Amino acid sequence: MSECHGRRLSNDRYTVTEVRLRNVRLHQIRNHRMTHNRQRSWLLVPLGLLGCLAVLAGFSFVSYRPDRPVPTIDPGSSPGPAFVVQIIRPRSGLPLGGLLPPKLFGLESHLGFGSDSPGAFFGRVDRGRVELGADHWEMALGFDEEGQLNSETRVVFELLLQDRVRKVRARVGQPVIGTCEITELSEAGTLSGHFDIELPHCEDFETGKALGWPPQPFLLHGSFDRLPRNASMIPQGSSEN
Repeated sequence: MSECHGRRLSNDRYTVTEVRLRNVRLHQIRNHRMTHNRQRSWLLVPLGLLGCLAVLAGFSFVSYRPDRPVPTIDPGSSPGPAFVVQIIRPRSGLPLGGLLPPKLFGLESHLGFGSDSPGAFFGRVDRGRVELGADHWEMALGFDEEGQLNSETRVVFELLLQDRVRKVRARVGQPVIGTCEITELSEAGTLSGHFDIELPHCEDFETGKALGWPPQPFLLHGSFDRLPRNASMIPQGSSEN
């Protein structure tokens, strides 16, 4: 009887020990899983932040445009001679692809001029050439005999580049890529029009040396209204472009 009782106790001890080992093992597994889950949770935080930043950057890229085109002047809507001209820079030519305002990097937020700008003027205006300008700005649209834009189309302006202000000349390529529509109003001798023209060549005005910037063409965007033909309003001191 005593021997049988002793064996049962021994088996009971083994059973209890096995149960305890099994419980310890289960506890270790649970702790490992909890630790692993916490680590995964902490990893999800920066991934989530990166995802939010990516969404914000994409939204900014789509919705924010530092060089948003100015509205086109409708033909005949102005009481007198009026014009607006803008240089639209490619995103690849702006810091961080234009995701942030250029002013944060010391650049002008808008490149252009209009009839209300200081020193505003218009020169030759006819079916062969339209000249517009203001202080530090001179633009010419050239047309051939068929009324198509030609190589005389260009704009001269000052630009902050490589930490200094440069006077640059931006020109069209060959063939000219862009559109320009001119309308002769019912008033005798007045023209209205609008244009969007690519300017792939940018060079130093003084030396004629190519600047190698921007990496993609400028877009010359603008319009004019009620400009009198064969007349001009040119202030003294303006230069040829």
